[in-house]
Amino acid sequence: MPTRRALGAAALSLLAAPALRAQGAWPNRPVRLLVGFPPGGFTDVVARAIAEQYTAILGQSFVVENRSGASGTIAADAVAKAPADGSVLLLGHSTPNAVSAALFSNLPFDPQKDLTAVAQLAVHPHLLVVPAASPFRTTADLITAAKARPGAISFCSAGIGSVHHTACAMLAQKAGVEFTHVPYRGSGPAMADLIAGRVDMTIEGINTVGPLIEDGKLRPLAAGTLARISRLPNLTTLQEQGYGDIDAQSWVGIFGPAGLPAAIVARLGTASDQAMGAPAFQRILTTGGSIPANRRGADFQAFLALEIERYKAVLGDGKIAL
Repeated sequence: MPTRRALGAAALSLLAAPALRAQGAWPNRPVRLLVGFPPGGFTDVVARAIAEQYTAILGQSFVVENRSGASGTIAADAVAKAPADGSVLLLGHSTPNAVSAALFSNLPFDPQKDLTAVAQLAVHPHLLVVPAASPFRTTADLITAAKARPGAISFCSAGIGSVHHTACAMLAQKAGVEFTHVPYRGSGPAMADLIAGRVDMTIEGINTVGPLIEDGKLRPLAAGTLARISRLPNLTTLQEQGYGDIDAQSWVGIFGPAGLPAAIVARLGTASDQAMGAPAFQRILTTGGSIPANRRGADFQAFLALEIERYKAVLGDGKIAL
């Protein structure tokens, strides 16, 4: 006859079986994918494109939910405080997930400890642009005007502490001028006012400004990255123009709450690899001028730590006033 211990073990295994099946069946209900910026910007576009791919690959709905504000940190904080069961994920961005950690001491979450890095999806090169009707034909024209009228030249960004904000602040520091910052709740509304001439300039991702340049609404003055941008190979960099080693670029990727089960991280990583190979998703990235990224799991987590330290080196020494 079976011993009492054997019967107890069998009973426990029966109780555990549904939980194991449920865990293995992830996702077994719709998954919310939070985005820290409003509809219309490239982060939102990537979120909707990857959600469509995940839905097809994983057989469950992935629903994009925009929670804009505070440079993307509202959405990141919501995911950091969500259950670690894969029901809520974040389309993270370098601003809330890296820049904010270097810039703000009072964040309600720790980007490294309270979030699980799952899959980096794309890197976006940035460039310096002005409205098509701007009188500034070169970066030198812009800097000359800024020196003549301190604070009169304005720039827009997707929010305080955003990559665009820090890049423009770095340019001001390198050039020895003063710009006026006009923050917005995302790149979409910022671009609308830039095109209209309500602000003078910005340093923004090519995925956002590329189509506007092609449509004749914006004029590029310089590549904000250390290397020239393949989509505009004749556009010289700010470094080539004599404004120092500015390297303005941003990235997006999938994050979950801390403690996200390894099995879910692995499945999302595999699904991300499949999504990156889909022609529809590839078109989204290449049309926007973005560079596909393949960091997954621990590799992405290690990259995040390096990014935070890189921004701390720029912002934490007091050289850049924001």
